[in-house]
Amino acid sequence: MILRKPYAVFIKYFRVLHIIIGLLSLALLYTSFSLYRFFDLYSIDYRSALSNYSPGQFANFLIYFFAVLSLILSIVLLSVMIYKDKPKRLYVFNVLLFIGVLVFYSISNSFLEGINNVILDIKVSKALRDFALIACLLQAGSVVFTFIRATGFDIKQFEFGSDLEKLNISDVDSEEIEVAINFDKDELKRSYKAFLRNFKYVYFEHKFVINMIVSLFVLSVSFVIYYNACLYSTEVGQGKVFDVSNVTVNVQDSFILEDDPSGNPLTETEGDYAGAIVVVRLQVKSYGVKQKLNTGLITLRIGDLSYGQNSAIASELYDLGTSYDDQILSDEYETYILAFDVAKSQVNKKMKLKINDNFSFIKGIQGAKSYYVSLEPQDLRKDGAVISKKMGEIVNFDDSILGSSSLNINSFEVNDKFKLDYKFCYAKDKCMDSYEYVTPTATGDNFKTLMRVNCKLLIDSNLNVLDIYDLRTFLNNFGYISYKYKDAFYTDKIDSEVVKPLNAKSDDYFIEVPLEVKESNEIYLSFKIRNQNYKYTLK
Repeated sequence: MILRKPYAVFIKYFRVLHIIIGLLSLALLYTSFSLYRFFDLYSIDYRSALSNYSPGQFANFLIYFFAVLSLILSIVLLSVMIYKDKPKRLYVFNVLLFIGVLVFYSISNSFLEGINNVILDIKVSKALRDFALIACLLQAGSVVFTFIRATGFDIKQFEFGSDLEKLNISDVDSEEIEVAINFDKDELKRSYKAFLRNFKYVYFEHKFVINMIVSLFVLSVSFVIYYNACLYSTEVGQGKVFDVSNVTVNVQDSFILEDDPSGNPLTETEGDYAGAIVVVRLQVKSYGVKQKLNTGLITLRIGDLSYGQNSAIASELYDLGTSYDDQILSDEYETYILAFDVAKSQVNKKMKLKINDNFSFIKGIQGAKSYYVSLEPQDLRKDGAVISKKMGEIVNFDDSILGSSSLNINSFEVNDKFKLDYKFCYAKDKCMDSYEYVTPTATGDNFKTLMRVNCKLLIDSNLNVLDIYDLRTFLNNFGYISYKYKDAFYTDKIDSEVVKPLNAKSDDYFIEVPLEVKESNEIYLSFKIRNQNYKYTLK
């Protein structure tokens, strides 16, 4: 195969190639600096960083094209300098630099691809920030020296002016050469075996020194792993109390679900984007000063993936607790929930709640320490067995999301209205017997009657579930009434308005139910609390 030497063309456009490389390097330097600013802000407040971020902003086809073209041109100039036996350190540096830049951009792009859905670990973002800074410094030096070469300044260090004159074009630079490509497999094997023999000779001659170097390397790596894994990170079990950033935290429960309390899906249900929700219920309190919980430092870790909390979804899960939305923490424990939207394929893997502490002091030095809480989530997507109770028996909801809540119905009565007696006092020590009727709030097409219930309902005070505070709200959220009317069974969702006496005092609850319940021989109250089902026989 006959080829023509290209050096004459390369030498002719020597300065032009330097100018092109310098301009391309400037564009790459701007990209590296933009990456540095992005990862620097991301490591402080990822929400602010993501607010101005758009996919493809840093790593796109044009940037990769610039980097590859710069690498190719640097290799071209390096070949000229090698062929002409001229100083080549700058070009070796540029080749290695652009290879490193391509690798760095590829790694950064792999993290940026899903950054709107997956939150980067703070250590990863800081490492990328540091690499971006190193890239900026090295690229700045390359730009300066490349442009110096392009201008033809006769700087003593480079002697570019004299070099360019000495790179005179001759017929030799364009002559034809014959290229033969041969590959000797046996020679490769001999070289490999010779390398092994020489390596053994060197090792046995310097066995002590090599063993010392290897031992020091292993000890250093082990120390770094211990320093980062043990001193700068702590494993905590679910239900354990720990302090982080002037806040005391206790992760009580965790759940996996897909629907809101009404059964409506919260995420995509089919395809590659099918998701599930991981909910974490935790107790927090502040000490020293009143402050907010920095949820930007809290992520859900599943393998190598990190997920940030979704406050919009958490606000819809009122049956699990109150969503944390920048409430001021007090010096008393308060319970909140955090929700994380994750891929459905990830929910069966081990997961941890990671909380970064930016105010830790390790061996007297302030640093960022990470707490990892191993979660044991309860899968609320799988229905449990129906638990049946009779009137007068206590129903404990400790196997449901309501914790230590319980219900005991002592008596009930169904009627269209109830007469309540009370003392009407029109002056001091002057009272008279009086009464009032309690009736349903809705009539006409609704056909409702009243159920008078005497019961004892206890709601776990640690839950902080604001929408459940008495029997009526409890039944409206979880209750169904089943009854047998004219040899047929019916089940209706309870949706009762506030019904209570105006003047008389009563410890009973008045619940609106369908009119047919009054003439039913069998009456049941059913409670569906997420995946748990309870059946309470009244009659």
